Amino acid sequence: MPKFPVDAPIKKVIKTLQILGFRIVRQGNHISMVRDNPDGTRTPLTMPNHSRIKGSTL
Repeated sequence: MPKFPVDAPIKKVIKTLQILGFRIVRQGNHISMVRDNPDGTRTPLTMPNHSRIKGSTL
């Protein structure tokens, strides 16, 4: 079984989240993303805009 990543590059994290249906809404000190669910609800997600995202944040 693969180990959970300690740190992950931001580009890889964003690409993975986009595959899961999230889209970027706004980008600044933080990146705001949202996913529109089939039942009409929205799932928001906010993460820091750092070059690498810590595993504990993921």
